[in-house]
Amino acid sequence: MKLSTNMDRRLISATKTSERYLRVQITAPDKSNTSTRLPLNLALVIDRSGSMAGSKLEKAKEAAIFCLRNLTSADRAAIISYDDEVRVVSPSRVLTPEAKNQMIAEVRAIFSGGSTNLGGGWLTGAQEVANHQHEANYLSRTILLSDGLANVGIVDTEELAHHASELRERGVGTTTMGIGADFNEELLEKMAIKGGGHFYFIEQAAQIPDFLHRELGEVLSTCARRVSLELELPEGVEAHLLNSFEVERGAPLRVRLDDMIAGEVRSLLFKLDVRAGSIGSPLPLPLRLTYLNVETGETQTVSSVEAVLMYASQSECDAESPDAGVIEEVALLKAALAREEALRYDAAGDYARSAASLASAAYQLRMVAPASPAAMAEAVNLEADSSEASAGFTSRKRKVLHYDQSTRRQSREK
Repeated sequence: MKLSTNMDRRLISATKTSERYLRVQITAPDKSNTSTRLPLNLALVIDRSGSMAGSKLEKAKEAAIFCLRNLTSADRAAIISYDDEVRVVSPSRVLTPEAKNQMIAEVRAIFSGGSTNLGGGWLTGAQEVANHQHEANYLSRTILLSDGLANVGIVDTEELAHHASELRERGVGTTTMGIGADFNEELLEKMAIKGGGHFYFIEQAAQIPDFLHRELGEVLSTCARRVSLELELPEGVEAHLLNSFEVERGAPLRVRLDDMIAGEVRSLLFKLDVRAGSIGSPLPLPLRLTYLNVETGETQTVSSVEAVLMYASQSECDAESPDAGVIEEVALLKAALAREEALRYDAAGDYARSAASLASAAYQLRMVAPASPAAMAEAVNLEADSSEASAGFTSRKRKVLHYDQSTRRQSREK
């Protein structure tokens, strides 16, 4: 694992509070030549409520069958379906050839039903995973596919997110896949973030197999587990993470990143507020990355002391050239935050403030990163979104904007 840092500027004012940005990039190694991977302990939880009838359910079943066929006898899986009632289609079992054939037949027999007991279905799947997670060195994951709202059983977003966090602590991750335009994107995103998994927006039923294929491929390519980054803050420095990873505030500040796949790059951006100090005095910001190496099974640590701020005169601070790459990334993350804010105003019916938030973000992008093609393209998108916001977003548009900001703040590609 490689740890590298950049700052927008390294010099800080000796006479007033300075605002600076620290970018930390974590790069996982490419997959080694060995075939080492952790066995998978999986539960696929399929929404079979009435709204899933037709192509959505058929594609979800097709994707589940694909997963079963591409796992080996080192892995185990369970299949759960739910409408207003929860059904264990197949309890967790080792994927021998005979078990695979039986499970595939059971998946094909799933039919659509009534309402949506999302919480019950998901928790049943998680329990199937938890029942066997200590039998081997499994990578444990529950994958939820749903096109609707939780309207039976546990329906509160915070309660379900809390359960996801507790399961994560027990080693059971949660990935959520929202299908179509009617699911609760805030709920599914929170469950995935708190559950240490991924959130996907699947607009068309035909995309379901591709997205599940992607998720399965990522899980099977995991090279580091329980990844966390610690940032030590000297006196006089406050830090705020612009990404949406979970942060444990303390000394040091700790960011939970969970699993990383081979070749993956995660980029984290911290906004730093630094009090005045003495000219010439350094302010080091030590970093430490800790993770479990999948190949060796050992906990490893990577440290860095290259991030150092330096107090200087105001004229020297003003003369320092900023790092264009960091400035661009800050601008794009702030655009994602503006989308999140606009969605909150939209949900409250304040369409004027929703539009104004997006227009302001577009203006800021044009001001701070005029040389960045990516920032300028994003500014154009924000201006177009602002025009739509003034009349209120459609359900589909809310999903698109939510997914855009979610993937950006999770340092993931859509």
